[in-house]
This record gives sequence, structure tokens and C-alpha cells, in this order.
Amino acid sequence: MVNILPVASGKGGVGKSAVSVNLAISLAQKGKKVILCDFDFGGANLHTLLGLKNNQAGMGNFIYRQVASLESLLQETGIENLQFIAGDCLFPGTANMDFFMKKKIMKDLAQLPVDYIILDLGGGSSYNTLDFFLLTYNPLLVTTPEITSIMNAYSFLKGAVFRFFTHQFPNKSPERACIQDFIKSVATGTESSFMSLMETLCQQFPETGLPACQELAKLNPQVVLNMGATTQDLEMGRRLRSLVNSKLTIRMDFIGFIPTSAIVPMAVARRAPAIVLEPAGTFATSVRKAADRVLAYEYGFNENLSIDNADLELLRSEYTPTEQE
Repeated sequence: MVNILPVASGKGGVGKSAVSVNLAISLAQKGKKVILCDFDFGGANLHTLLGLKNNQAGMGNFIYRQVASLESLLQETGIENLQFIAGDCLFPGTANMDFFMKKKIMKDLAQLPVDYIILDLGGGSSYNTLDFFLLTYNPLLVTTPEITSIMNAYSFLKGAVFRFFTHQFPNKSPERACIQDFIKSVATGTESSFMSLMETLCQQFPETGLPACQELAKLNPQVVLNMGATTQDLEMGRRLRSLVNSKLTIRMDFIGFIPTSAIVPMAVARRAPAIVLEPAGTFATSVRKAADRVLAYEYGFNENLSIDNADLELLRSEYTPTEQE
């Protein structure tokens, strides 16, 4: 079964695309067959980070039905085991694809003959971004230790949880109406906890509410804390995990802490992946450790998703201080 790993961020500028590219390369170097897909439909740029020219057919061609399959879009990267599907932002409106095209993309992804597919999603929390993020129980979110980035990451996860939970019920169902009433209460300043919403649904609609809550319990986002400078930055990650657990009632694991490194902007300027330019550097080492944790998960709708929690204390023990510390 192919493992689909969507990678998102609550805001731009947190290094999501750099993490996606270098994580894909690390998995490929570990012997896994990997496809990296540029799913930032409004601003595709992964080809630049890979050092490729933007002259191949991409997702825009598929969305506008100029090619019949995603497999026909595969291009070689020059890196063993790694292929690439370009985003192609030359077509207007690709970010606003209809529901049926989105479902077709999801179906085609599951049929690609590889071990891992990494989806580099666009920034923000549009419905299309959230839906691709929720393709697996263990999607990846990239954030930085800055308070604004942490809060944006929480807001993104909140949107994802509500989207996930809402989709457990049929359209125009009374359960969905109950969720909408809850959202309206938040907007009017009378917010109650998400736990109270779950309890209400289980009490009023026991046949559907309880299974929906059990399904939500499987959702276990993974987070990479990028651009760290000191061990104190780990505390910001701890706050995010505590907030997600208490407010959204889901588990969240940290799979990587990546220190700030001068090699990343240099790699962008030189149009080459950082992990290739400086394979022994702290950035590459941190990405490889994150890749090891990725290999511990199954990124499909799998009933058995329990693994040991990769918690912040483990990341702290592996942290290599930077010159600033």
C-alpha cells in the first residue's frame, strides 16, 4: 500500500517546501521509492528547489484534462528513487478545482506504484488544502517556534479537526447542523469546548456520534518544528501540543526539530537541495532523523495506528546546539 504524506503549514515562510523536498530525498536515500508532488496549485515552486526547469506538464494539465493520469506527469529528478510531479501554476483557477476533480486526484494518487508520496500543500487553510491534508490519519505540519507561527499552526489544526469531524456525517444531516450551531456560538463569543460538542453529538445521536468520535481519535498529526535556535524553542512546541490536546482532544506527535541553518537559503539560491549540498550538516542530520520517524508510521486509513510517542524530550536529547546558543 502506498503511504501518502501530506505536508502543510498554517502560514507561509516556515520552510515547509524545504522540509518536503529534503524529507523526500532522505526517504529515497533510505531505499524507498518516493514521489514528491507540488500541490501548491496557486504558487508551485518545488521544481526550483530541486534544480529542475519548469518545462514539463504538471498538475494543471491533469486538472484541465490534458493528460489522463498522474503517472503520465512523473519526471526524473536525478536523485535515485525519487520522482517528481510538478504543480504548474500556468493554468488559472487550478486552486479552485471542483469536488469531482479533487476525488479523482485522490483516487489516482492511491494507484501510483511507489512506497511514499509526499504532497507539498499550499499555505493557508482552504477546503482543498484541508481535504488533501486529511488524506491520512498522520499528516505532517511544519511550523516555527515564533508565537505567530505556533498560533497559525493551532488555527490550521483546528480547521482540520472541524473539517474531519464534519465529514463523518452526511451532508444536510442534523449532526452537521449541530456542528454549525457550535461554530456560530464560537463566532458570537459563547464558545464551549470541542469536548462538549462531542458529548452533545454522542448524547443526541448515539448511533452516529460515537463512531465519529472514535474515528476522530485516530487523527494524529505530526509536527516538524523548523528554524529552531535554542532549546527554549522546544517549549513553544510543548505549548502547541498541550493546546491541541486540551482544546481539540487529539494527539499530536513531534517528529523533528530542525535548527536554523545557513545552508537552506544558500540551497535555494543555488537551486539544489540542502541535504545534497551539505549531507553531513545539522540540517541534513535533523531531516534524516525526522525521516526515520516517518518510517515508523503507516500513512493510510489504517485501523492500527498506535506507535510510541516521539515526544519533545527525545528531540531535546538529539538536539545539536547552534552557534547562537
